[in-house]
Amino acid sequence: MTPARRPVLTVRSERSQGSFAAGSDVTVGSDLHADLRVAHPLIDRVHLLLRFEQAGWIAIDNGSSNGIFVDGRRVPRVDIHDGLVINLGRPDGPRVTFEVAHHQGIVGLLPR
Repeated sequence: MTPARRPVLTVRSERSQGSFAAGSDVTVGSDLHADLRVAHPLIDRVHLLLRFEQAGWIAIDNGSSNGIFVDGRRVPRVDIHDGLVINLGRPDGPRVTFEVAHHQGIVGLLPR
């Protein structure tokens, strides 16, 4: 068995928050079934995807009508780091902030 550091992503918006382990895409949008719901007229049902890839978490615009913005610039995707702020829909649109933490865990089979 080898110890593994599992990156957990905490995502916050004005009215909701969630923490997610690597493994499945996280959906952010206005849909009632989104993993993190952001109810706002500028936000598509699934506006943003959060995905863990080899080097870490990334945020991907899911082909939204109004885009995602970092530091006032529209971007198709961005690497997520602690303290990152993404505005949805326009440069001053709803804010989503991120925190990345590593939790120690064990990966592998237990001895018999």
